[in-house]
This record gives sequence, C-alpha cells and structure tokens, in this order.
Amino acid sequence: MSKVDKGKAPAPPSSNWAKLQKTLPAPSTTKTSKQKKSEARRAFNDQERQSKKYGLNGVSRYLGKAEFERSSGQSSSSAVAGPSKITVPAPSNAKEDVILLPAPSDSPLVEELRGMVSGKGVLNESKKAPGNYIAIDCEMVGTGPNGSESNLARVSIVNYHGHILLDTFVQPREKVTDWRTWISGVRESDMIGAPNFEDVQKQVAGLCEGRIVVGHAVDNDLKILLLSHPSPLIRDTQKCKMLREKANSKHPGLKRLSEMELGIRIQQGSHSSVTDARATMGLYRLHKVEWEKQLYHTTEAYRAKIGKSKKGDNTKRKRDDEEDHVADEDEQVQGGKRGKKGVEQFPGGGRKGISSGLGVIVRKNGKRVESGAGHREEKRNAPTSQSGAGGNWWESVDE
Repeated sequence: MSKVDKGKAPAPPSSNWAKLQKTLPAPSTTKTSKQKKSEARRAFNDQERQSKKYGLNGVSRYLGKAEFERSSGQSSSSAVAGPSKITVPAPSNAKEDVILLPAPSDSPLVEELRGMVSGKGVLNESKKAPGNYIAIDCEMVGTGPNGSESNLARVSIVNYHGHILLDTFVQPREKVTDWRTWISGVRESDMIGAPNFEDVQKQVAGLCEGRIVVGHAVDNDLKILLLSHPSPLIRDTQKCKMLREKANSKHPGLKRLSEMELGIRIQQGSHSSVTDARATMGLYRLHKVEWEKQLYHTTEAYRAKIGKSKKGDNTKRKRDDEEDHVADEDEQVQGGKRGKKGVEQFPGGGRKGISSGLGVIVRKNGKRVESGAGHREEKRNAPTSQSGAGGNWWESVDE
C-alpha cells in the first residue's frame, strides 16, 4: 500500500461510492418511543433532585416549568416568585381565554350570556350601573409553610350585565410562600402599586351592601375578605338546587356548569376572577326566574324586616326589646304614671304584662310551695292574725 502524505487532503470518494450514497435511505431524525421514555424519565429524575434540594412540595415543584401568558402578549420566563422587570398596575389586565363550544340551545338569552362571559358584549351606559345584582370572585395566593394557607391577592366584581365594577390586585397581609400562579394567575410583579387589604375590603363592602351577591362557593370569597352578607341576599351557584340536579353532584364545579349550561369552556390555564364572576352571573341569570320564585318569601321577609328597622331607628324599641332592659327602665320610674309615654306602675312595683318573679318557686317551712291556685287557697285560709295585721304570706317563709 502506498502511504498518504500528511500534508495532502484525502482523495474524494470514487464515482461508485457517490452512486451508492444516493441509493441509501436518509438517516432518521425522529426519536423512537423508547428514546422518548428514556428522556422523560431522565427529566423527571432531575426534577425530583431539584425539588429535594430546595425543599419544594405540592404544586410549587411544577411552577418552574409552567408558562403563563398575559393579554398583552408578554410571557414570563419563570413563574416562580422573584424580581420582575414587568410592572402590571392594578386593576388587573390579566384575561382568561374563553372557548365557545356549540350552544346548548338556540335561546337568545344563552347567546347573550355567552357573549357576556367571553367579554364580547357591547354595553351602553345604562347597563354599566351597579344595579341590584353583583357577582364576585377572588383569587388567592399561598402563605405559611409551603403555601398551605390562603391570602387574598385579587378580587373582581361585575354587575348584572357583566360590566366590571371592581377588579384589582390586593397586597397580601402576610408573606407569600407560594404565588400559585398556575391557577391564580398572580405574580409578585402584580403587587407593585396594588392597594392594601383594608382599602379593598371597604370598596367591596360598599358594593355588596343591600344587593344580591352572586358567586360560586361565595362563602370562601366572603371569608377571605373578612366580610359577611345576609344569607337571604346570597345566590350561590354551587348550592343551587336546579344546577345540582342537572350536574348530578352536590358540589358541581364552575367549569363543568359553564360547559353544560352555557356552552363555554373556561379555566383552561390560570384563572381570571373577572371571567369566573361573569360565568356565575350567567348561570344565575339563566335560572333567575325559577330561583327567585323559590326564595321569594325569604327575600321579601328579610327586606321587610330591614325596612321596618330603618324606619324605627328614631323610635323606642318594641316590647320584646324593652324586656331586656326592664331593670334600667324601672329605675327611672318614680311612681304613679309618667305622662302619656310613661310606664304605668302597679301595686308591688311591677308593670302590666311584666312578671314580678315572686310567683315562680318559694319554700315555706322547708317545703316547696307553688304559686297560683295553691297560694290563693293558702292565703284565704291563713289566720286573721297574719292577714288582719297587714302581714303578707311571704313574710313568714323561712330563709
């Protein structure tokens, strides 16, 4: 064999080799299922090692892989809480994609509600007023060990037609240990410029006062806001009898109800409290006639009670309220009658219709003596030395 000079380039392949190359199949670039499984297993093991290293538990271990998009088209490279270069002012601009499925019916109301939930409806000024019905939804973040406790981070309120009355991020009252971005849609950057809890709480209380509040598991929203609302003025879509029967569940989810009743798909990624509030209002409006018919007497009785109490703010309390303060009023009575509005005094220091308490149970000579007919009979047969001398039967009772 002849030796090849080191300084020279290798000879090009022969024409026969070039022809053979054309007939050979191109190398496959696709991965086999076995290779895919191997890579997935390797990635999972790397993730497990990372979670043990940093002590991540629960949903926190998956936050590093999730990507969440804003309506502005900007995306965050990492969902884990940390320094952010993007400032998102309150109220929130985060939106949730609403997918329109085939409508469950051809009713004009259903079409209107589908447009309302997706935010495509156009409202005139008259439909932007708060009105008598509002829907509320909140988003929470995790505080405490491993984010096990919840803290308010965003609250949204819409009116009967889906118009946004309030939508704002809220400064958590405790240190956040899990932003729960994968479901809440909230990031640390959203807290820049967000109002504090007390200010938002006052706004929510003012909007809820005297109105019917619609929500899904609304007790949780009111609890996180540290607010209460009269039960006759609450419409909870999770507790609605008609919706429970249709979903065949005692605790139907908002996502399932929205698909089933309105033909819309929500909560595909991170949630939007505006979309969820509109969805609950849509479900309420769909069943409003029958729902309100069931609660009519309860609601009207409550409103009548509130109306009477407001009218009587400057008048005296009713008799049942006065009986709680009998002792205080008796000290003001000096005897006889106290004018037209005074309290009439009767022998024994009592008042008409008010028991003196002496006729309950007493003991005479160590034996129990009942009030009523027995007392009257005993007094009638008592010696004249006691009654004639002006003595009373209870003066002879041994203590």
